[in-house]
Amino acid sequence: QRKKVLVNTNLVIVPASLIFNWKAEIAKFAPSIKVKTIYGNDRQKVTDDFDAYEVILTSYGTLLSDVRFLKDYRFNYIFLDESQNIKNPESQRYKAARMLQSRNKIVMTGTPIENNTFDLYGQLSFACLGLFGTKQQFADLYSTPIDQFKDSKRAAELQRKIKPFILRRTKEQVAKELPDKTEVTLYCEMGEEQREVYEANKKEIQDYILGKTED
Repeated sequence: QRKKVLVNTNLVIVPASLIFNWKAEIAKFAPSIKVKTIYGNDRQKVTDDFDAYEVILTSYGTLLSDVRFLKDYRFNYIFLDESQNIKNPESQRYKAARMLQSRNKIVMTGTPIENNTFDLYGQLSFACLGLFGTKQQFADLYSTPIDQFKDSKRAAELQRKIKPFILRRTKEQVAKELPDKTEVTLYCEMGEEQREVYEANKKEIQDYILGKTED
């Protein structure tokens, strides 16, 4: 009988602007890891050789186009970086992410809540399927009482519920490991055409404000 090989291929989904950063960080801190990037017009659109890589790196935008074949591969871990990208459970990004298969799922973000408590639903319903029930149940039990009525008991209850699944590092903890902040100020003179557009817009806004003041 043929023994099934345990695949250790992990999918990392990031904003397009972070793909280069992720590749550079992996090359710097874990150069032995084999990475395959799925991005750009000439990207591969099959999963045939995924088993040979430890990390498949792609973007949220590419996921929307390629989910039709990515959903058929079972990954070890799926990591969502800047996971607030799927905070809206009605969005195509969230729906595409939910179609993916894996043994484990992890979401990572510095801003889990950007607008209201409901932002947690999309991210944690991906990472911890079934934890919250339906969208309406979460809204009725938690987000509406907490956001609209400042219900401290419901907020504490929600914190207790999600605490076992969250690894949190505060800004103070992270700051100790970061290099000193470097600030560089650059002054860029406008070109002639850009200056004309800027001055025209400035005058239009000034006239509008003066008109409102007179009114």
